Amino acid sequence: MTSNEKLGYHSQNEGDTGTDPSTSNTDDSVVRHESTRYYLPKILEPSIFGFQPTSDITKVVGDFLYNHIGKENVEIEAKLGILVNKNMQTRVNLPVISETVISPYDDGWFTFQSNMTTAQHRNFNNLLNERVIQTKPPYKGGSVEYKHLYETDRFYSGTGAGKVRVTIDQKTNKIIEGGIVKKTNVAHLNIYSPNTHLDYRISVNIEKPMDMPNGQLVHERNKDRLSYIHQLFKIDLTQKQKLPDGTQPPPDLTHELEVEFLNPRVLHEEKLKIEKQQSSRYLDIIEVFLNNIRVLAKRSLPP
Repeated sequence: MTSNEKLGYHSQNEGDTGTDPSTSNTDDSVVRHESTRYYLPKILEPSIFGFQPTSDITKVVGDFLYNHIGKENVEIEAKLGILVNKNMQTRVNLPVISETVISPYDDGWFTFQSNMTTAQHRNFNNLLNERVIQTKPPYKGGSVEYKHLYETDRFYSGTGAGKVRVTIDQKTNKIIEGGIVKKTNVAHLNIYSPNTHLDYRISVNIEKPMDMPNGQLVHERNKDRLSYIHQLFKIDLTQKQKLPDGTQPPPDLTHELEVEFLNPRVLHEEKLKIEKQQSSRYLDIIEVFLNNIRVLAKRSLPP
């Protein structure tokens, strides 16, 4: 048995798992269906070998992140949006009927758009606000904490590639803790989801702490952000608007939703356990990460 198989989820699978009564024991381990000639075990084992294999998507995402999570100042996030065919300027339409990871070696023909409609954004806001209420005591599971942040990002030209971002708390007019960074994309993975209104992109970024830049202010944007924190993850609903620079009117608000690891170090520690051949919950964490994305995508409104 491989480490991945040991780490897989164990759930009941669909399929004909009954047996012929002529060869079955009629004890408490089975429930007889009088209308048929089959017995149904009270507890269905996940497979003939006693374990459930890791799903392809969980394995692909797990392998993708495995190679990056040890980096310093790493950020792992997933954004909901749509994959757009560059030639057609419409959502991609692949010949598949289930969630599919697109090869990162063949992604030049489409783009990912994370901006969603105001109605979609408002729907997620209502769903998550409701969840905050539902998880208050006496609820026994993990609670959902809520924060509402008003911030301004100021981008300065810096040395080397990219810009330095300085984030200001609008209420105090002070730089937030860890608010001066240079963000660099390391890699991303696109997942097409034909049964929902939104696809998603998983990204690995480096947010390198920087000193206050001396370069020129390039542009500014305001952020109205709602953060919902649950266990290892936070879900951010953000409205962004670029501030006018005197040359043209500001664009409309953009609306984004992202699911982010609060502390990627937790995932890295589970990776180290795998390398030491110890019991690890690495794939369990990946599965929960994906489940958070999926449950939101499945409840999204049409554009």
